[in-house]
Amino acid sequence: MLTLLELINEPIIATTVIATHSLTVATVALTAVLDPSAQRRKEARMVLALLLGRDRTDP
Repeated sequence: MLTLLELINEPIIATTVIATHSLTVATVALTAVLDPSAQRRKEARMVLALLLGRDRTDP
């Protein structure tokens, strides 16, 4: 079994992980802005903060 460092050093795997994360962030960001439900927008903002490594509390 490969270690995390070995996986990250594999160009195809690293590219796939980065692309998948980018698509996930983009989808959640669009939901946070465009969803008609205020509750879903709030939840999407919290998920987006988690994905970006920020504080999840609402101001």
